[in-house]
Amino acid sequence: MSVSHKKAPVSIREKFAFTTKEKTELIYRLMKKDSITGVVVLCTCNRSEIYVSGSRYAIGELQREAADLKGVRLGELIKYLNVYNDENAIRHLFKVTCGFDSMVLGEDEILGQVREAYQFSKESAAADYELNVLFQKAMAAAKRIKTDTRLSKTPLSIATLVANEVFHFSKEGEYKNVMVIGMTGKMGGTITKNLLSKPGIRVTGTMRTHSSDLLLKADSSRIREVDYKERYNYMNEMDVVISATSGPHYTVTREEVAGCMSAEKKRLFIDVAVPVDMDPEIGKFSGLTLYDIDYFETLSKNNTEIKLKELDCAKVIMEEELDGALKEVLFHPYISQMGELKEALSGKRFDTLLYRIRDHVTSDDLKVVLRTIDGLKDWIREE
Repeated sequence: MSVSHKKAPVSIREKFAFTTKEKTELIYRLMKKDSITGVVVLCTCNRSEIYVSGSRYAIGELQREAADLKGVRLGELIKYLNVYNDENAIRHLFKVTCGFDSMVLGEDEILGQVREAYQFSKESAAADYELNVLFQKAMAAAKRIKTDTRLSKTPLSIATLVANEVFHFSKEGEYKNVMVIGMTGKMGGTITKNLLSKPGIRVTGTMRTHSSDLLLKADSSRIREVDYKERYNYMNEMDVVISATSGPHYTVTREEVAGCMSAEKKRLFIDVAVPVDMDPEIGKFSGLTLYDIDYFETLSKNNTEIKLKELDCAKVIMEEELDGALKEVLFHPYISQMGELKEALSGKRFDTLLYRIRDHVTSDDLKVVLRTIDGLKDWIREE
């Protein structure tokens, strides 16, 4: 049962974000049901999903208990649900774990979140044989995709591409000094958070005195907020300057840069605004590289093409692991029946069995049986 960004608005997704205490309570309630043998509760910022194994009554029990725990009418909840059964549920788990169902295609943060949800279920004694097999196989598929393809290593968002450009920018010294003009805006705030996700970067962010909606607080030793009007006073010490405002005027001009830049060193200026924030003439200064939004949009387009090619490879890997999981789950019940099956078939002629199969299955099923027999003949010959 899934409440996700695909169907539910954020107000509903927030309501169904289960706390640790609520997860424990829900698992406890569900595991008391005769129709349910296993439970895993997965919660991320964009989805809340509950996987259950058991009888055909399990999904109804799940919906009632989830609605009751959250104090929501079941009829109201059902409008926002996606429900998957049998093989569709297994395939959905694999797609989620491999990052195919995420808002950002191929993102691999979900793998850690799935692992935590599965581990929580194991520790709660709520992961039965089926869920153990399926979650372990889904995580194995995601790991293979992460290792063998570039799907999760190919960024598409402008903010991520900008941050990566800064990460790859080489300079001597312990820290890279980066100025973000428009740090409190949506794009500037996202870029700043990306930059601070790695060590070795100090950010000086500009703000306007009339701004009241600060997305970031100067509570870190690696971030400093300065008044927008004072930006040129700090620019000489910067290795990288990024501008991401929505204003109609240049935030960086050739004349002002010429007046404030005394130290000669390699610098990177990045302009991701539309219309442009930076005077194109500053790109003529010695040692200064200027990238504008067109540069990053081209990167994003190229990465999209790469990502789509990698997606094909990733899907092949997922299907291989999914097929293995399905075979293991389907075959498992017959392991305990081997003795009974052997006794039931004892003394029966093979040709009689084959005619019986022919008369009781569809033509498609018969093709599978006959192909299997052909494969067995080849296998026996090889032995």
